[in-house]
Amino acid sequence: MRSTLPFAAIVALAATAAITGTASASPIQSFHAHNYDACLSSYTNGELTWRTSTTTRPTAVDVTGYVGLRDPHQCAFPSRPTAVAVFTAYNGGTVVDTQRESTLTGSADFRFVLASPSASPVIVPIDRVTVQVCHTAPVTAPTAVTCGDISTYTP
Repeated sequence: MRSTLPFAAIVALAATAAITGTASASPIQSFHAHNYDACLSSYTNGELTWRTSTTTRPTAVDVTGYVGLRDPHQCAFPSRPTAVAVFTAYNGGTVVDTQRESTLTGSADFRFVLASPSASPVIVPIDRVTVQVCHTAPVTAPTAVTCGDISTYTP
């Protein structure tokens, strides 16, 4: 169906939305990262929702998903292995925020926001988020940590 609004009215509505800072729909992006070694398989999957305010650059990222650990009984471990998903938000080369989510068995759901610290007087835009999954053990040793490749996501 065609719009019955005159062109001038459409332009006025668009200008009003721009002036009042009405945000457009936030882009949603799927993410995935994994780590496989001789004994374990761990993974994380979910969605990143890039939030913008009155600027066109994202200032926060809503993260929802799950982290999982498969085959924890394939090898003998000195202690229980843990799958850890690490999420890091950047502005250029500066870390804006980081969050870790983990599980000892099966999978665990999570939901959090990556953004500038609430105590910060300046809201720092986010230009990318990295995701990486690692295997760790409660008792740390030089060989206790292995990590998969880093996956990078941009708005």
